[in-house]
Amino acid sequence: MTLKLKNIRPGVLIIADAKLRLDPGQTFEAESMSPQMELAVSAGRLARMDEKDDPLKQNESPASETQDEDLSGLTAADAISRIGTEGDPDKLKAHLAGEKRRTVIEALKKRLTEVEGGAG
Repeated sequence: MTLKLKNIRPGVLIIADAKLRLDPGQTFEAESMSPQMELAVSAGRLARMDEKDDPLKQNESPASETQDEDLSGLTAADAISRIGTEGDPDKLKAHLAGEKRRTVIEALKKRLTEVEGGAG
């Protein structure tokens, strides 16, 4: 069975045991999952593209989208990485209101200034 996977990180992803270097959004096919691929999928760095065909996974996707919008469940580094890709000032302000980690708050303020054009 061929698996189709996609790098969903905003940066380059290296999977050493499969000798892969993936740019953001790049997809690839593999015959089986290597241990590092499995770790990347469980950490949310890789997405399985073949799961979209599964009707059970489609029913779960709205919950995962809501979870993706919440930064509190992410590590500070992952939250800051996600903030760097956000372009909606309203979402940034909403995250800022509920965030407690100083480094993430600073990243939110910086990104909000960038998105609003420095007029914030």
